[in-house]
Amino acid sequence: MGIPRGEKINAPTFYPVFENLLPEYERRDRLLSVVTDSADILSKLYNVQGDFRFIPYFELFKYRSTAQQRPAWHTVKHKILGENNYPNLIDVEILISDEILEEASDMEHSSLSGYQHKIDINLDLEKGIIEESERDAAYLMKPLNRTMTDYFARDENEQTRYYPYLALNEHLFMTFAKNELNLNTPYSGVVFSKDRDFHYVVKRYDRYEQYAYGQYDMAQLLNISSEKKYKTDTLTLLDVFTKKVKEIDSLLNMFKFQIYAASLMQHSDFHAKNVSVLDAGRDKYILAPLYDVISVGVYNGEAHDLGLPLSQELRKYGKYNVDDYLRMGDALGIGKSKAKMVLKQTIETYLEQFPSYIKKTIDFEKAYDLKIEDTRMRKKLFSSQLQSMYDRKLIQLKKQGILQDLGLIEKYGGTLKRQKSFE
Repeated sequence: MGIPRGEKINAPTFYPVFENLLPEYERRDRLLSVVTDSADILSKLYNVQGDFRFIPYFELFKYRSTAQQRPAWHTVKHKILGENNYPNLIDVEILISDEILEEASDMEHSSLSGYQHKIDINLDLEKGIIEESERDAAYLMKPLNRTMTDYFARDENEQTRYYPYLALNEHLFMTFAKNELNLNTPYSGVVFSKDRDFHYVVKRYDRYEQYAYGQYDMAQLLNISSEKKYKTDTLTLLDVFTKKVKEIDSLLNMFKFQIYAASLMQHSDFHAKNVSVLDAGRDKYILAPLYDVISVGVYNGEAHDLGLPLSQELRKYGKYNVDDYLRMGDALGIGKSKAKMVLKQTIETYLEQFPSYIKKTIDFEKAYDLKIEDTRMRKKLFSSQLQSMYDRKLIQLKKQGILQDLGLIEKYGGTLKRQKSFE
């Protein structure tokens, strides 16, 4: 990752492997305001991703690695990831001040990278409480953010847009990946905020008891800074991924995730930091469990299907055909027949099972009277936005020839004869 071994290093800026560990934008500014040297930020990130540990040189004698005692990730995977269904409404008391929840504090409350406001927490279901955890956090909370403005897409007038039920959105698409596509995905759920929207809660998958598992996001492996996370392309990312990951299940899961992110859920915020590899034991790397899986298409049907182009030559941002997916399969070392089979199974699972998640959302809305208000979305229900996205995707899959090429046109084609109304 661009760092020479066996020598003392002095550099004017962070190597990307370290820079990508830092929070971004305002979150980074808050950390910089309390240190004299930007490198000192690293020693204050107690809950940083993976098994990175940063300590002052004069305390180095205290450090003892536990890597040799750490169980292989696969052997404790089910304990780490946990189980949940959708919707998982967590009934707990939040013992965190409104100042911290609303990002009004002048301190930073999470060690994890990224733009969005986060809080490192522990969730105690037996006691029914959520508490902030400065060290050894087992969970992460993304609080409701009423001030989020055009994070995913900006129009020509730079107008403010609020994304309602963003937590429910992420929880839904994470749970679908977990329970329907069988992708490694951690426990997640939502907690009511004061105004009937939600905070999002997700379990750390790189922690087990006192142990931590190594993790690198693709920006680190590509040796690029966080500000360039949208500057790569899918085929380049997949090529670098295969240099680190050799396990066939992870190669297939990466392919499945690309299908899900691009052609099905419209994950237009997908970038190089939104996918990682995990050290499962003895330096054997796998596709890390999913995170930051959010459908922008639920709010903005005109958004790109994916945040990265297919390649530098083919500047497609989603709306792929079968040949495009076969290029991805080839980059991952997956044969054409296997790639086509996985493509068909993934799309068919989505078309068959996603309507049941719309139905669950409708039932949830009826129980809790959830409406999208104070937005530019004409007070539509969240479920109706899900239905619209599903219908658009069905039309798109037909227009791109994917349903025809995969032999699914009779079952799901025509004039949307597969469409169901649950209202």
